[in-house]
Amino acid sequence: MNLDLHGLTVHNAWQKYRSHTRLCYYNQVKKITVITGHGIMSTEFTGWVNADPYAIKCERLDPNTGAWRVYIRKSASKPINREPVNLLNLYKKFQK
Repeated sequence: MNLDLHGLTVHNAWQKYRSHTRLCYYNQVKKITVITGHGIMSTEFTGWVNADPYAIKCERLDPNTGAWRVYIRKSASKPINREPVNLLNLYKKFQK
């Protein structure tokens, strides 16, 4: 999944980036390409990734140095399904 941040302010680009990585995390996307260009966003981008709880790391693409490959953390596939504990039975068990 690609994300192009051209034409956005730094603040709006940051919000869009965070929203996109969260979406990718929950959809179990492993890596994305983020296009920042060569401006201020490009110089700040590694800081964005380091502060992002859904991203593992990033690397600048070659030969397109205005783009980054971002690796997304693995999400929990399914919640653990446990049977409810009957506290009264548990209490009686330890009273014996």
